[in-house]
Amino acid sequence: MARHQVRNWLLGLISLVGLGVTGAVVYTLIFEPDFYVTPIGGSFELTDSSGTTLTDGDLRGRYMLIYFGYTYCPDICPTKLSEMTLALDMLDAQAPARADRVTPVFITVDPARDAGPELAGYIAHFHPRFIALTGSDEQVAAAAQAYNVYYRQVPIDDGADYLMDHSSYIFLMGPEGDYVTHFEYGEDATKIAARLAELI
Repeated sequence: MARHQVRNWLLGLISLVGLGVTGAVVYTLIFEPDFYVTPIGGSFELTDSSGTTLTDGDLRGRYMLIYFGYTYCPDICPTKLSEMTLALDMLDAQAPARADRVTPVFITVDPARDAGPELAGYIAHFHPRFIALTGSDEQVAAAAQAYNVYYRQVPIDDGADYLMDHSSYIFLMGPEGDYVTHFEYGEDATKIAARLAELI
């Protein structure tokens, strides 16, 4: 087999095997090349589902479990928020004092459609401590940039509607706003809960 054929065969094998972690890493390296080299976290000023302005400073003193998504998301967002909810429930059953130190946060990447009422109704399906945040296009873009989150509109139905293509990471931030770790696509609630128990 020629060298270029071996290379192509290996690339094909990696593509098949790497649908999980490897696929996520390859996606990140292509579409989010700064994710692993740029510091994660930073200041933001957004609005919660009740209309109250919140900054990253308002959430200091507690761990934050942050996910960027949107309420019209057909599958991955509700799945990840459900995993976050279940992970916190698992942690609460094992170590309630630790679980109580974590605030789950949902930040929309679709502020045009995700105003306060939409966020309030959506987030009510998940953990009761969830905080849902939105803002102007500029405010959301600044928050996403601080966390190295990629997102863009993808038109559907001849441009009459759209979905949002976006990163799917869950970030764990420390009480001082420092980055602790993140969870990638494919890491389920059990893994997240176990890792939280180690780190909090």
